[in-house]
Amino acid sequence: MTTPNVAPRGLLFLIVGPGGAGKDTLMQAVIERLHDDPQHALLPVVTATTRPMRQGETDGVNYHFISRERFRQMIDDDELFEHVEVTSGDYYGTPRASIEPLLAEGRNLILDIDVFGTKALRQFYPQDSVTIFITVPGSGDEERLALLRQRMEKRGDMDAARVEARLQRAKEIELPFADSCDYVIVNDDRQRAEQALYDLVMERMTARLHQTL
Repeated sequence: MTTPNVAPRGLLFLIVGPGGAGKDTLMQAVIERLHDDPQHALLPVVTATTRPMRQGETDGVNYHFISRERFRQMIDDDELFEHVEVTSGDYYGTPRASIEPLLAEGRNLILDIDVFGTKALRQFYPQDSVTIFITVPGSGDEERLALLRQRMEKRGDMDAARVEARLQRAKEIELPFADSCDYVIVNDDRQRAEQALYDLVMERMTARLHQTL
């Protein structure tokens, strides 16, 4: 009697790091590279946020952009795995329906998420999650913070107060979290960092598939 092949659960790649490190750019590039590979395709998890939509973003693609009232309702109805206030008035959360059914089907997921969300999802999915920290080059945190400031100001989508809040968060919460992650990628060159992320994703997905052979 032969044992039927059982598809493995999918993997959940958690991309974490300070604002200005280029997380979303790298993530989208790897998603695109794997778009036509059915065995290794990555699906982006669309999280919810109350922050304003930035130029070039699309509702339901980059985030579910919702009102604070709707966000509070999702909290009350237990529709979120986790939620956090990242900067004053800006809330982020991960809908339960966007993860568990897909992992159970064997789909591989990836999302750009904050430190607290990473911790929460890693507790929910200790066997399925892979944490990858994206940061910027520098010999210490002061150099990294200076480069992050430069990148955020160049992007031009945040006022001075919001930039300062993001930098304070990077200093106190995000940069110290790097040592807690499975991998760290320094985004000093976009193409090199993209290749590093791609290689990590492929390595972990291949290892998961081999576990079921």
